[in-house]
Amino acid sequence: MAAALDHFSDRLIAGARADLLALAKIPFIKSRTARVFWENGFRTVATIANADPAELLPVLMQAQPNKIRLKGKDNDKYEEKLMVKAKVISDAANKIWRHQMQAELELEEE
Repeated sequence: MAAALDHFSDRLIAGARADLLALAKIPFIKSRTARVFWENGFRTVATIANADPAELLPVLMQAQPNKIRLKGKDNDKYEEKLMVKAKVISDAANKIWRHQMQAELELEEE
């Protein structure tokens, strides 16, 4: 019962389907952004962890289409901000993925 409650509370908090919950645990990735990552082939924490932050930038831009209409310097500043977010996302995904791999190794050793 407790496991089911935890599962559904995670779904409510993330506002996402079960297959997107793992992605929604990464900073800056909420339900809408998780869907955009999913649709662009980044379907696991591992795929995001193994991607270069520059590969994540177009996905982040796609997740926020209203802000793409900026011109010149404003657009450059916006892309710089998104690149910082992409690096944070990549680093966090790597940390989560390492923890997942460590947990799997510990389970195999038991």
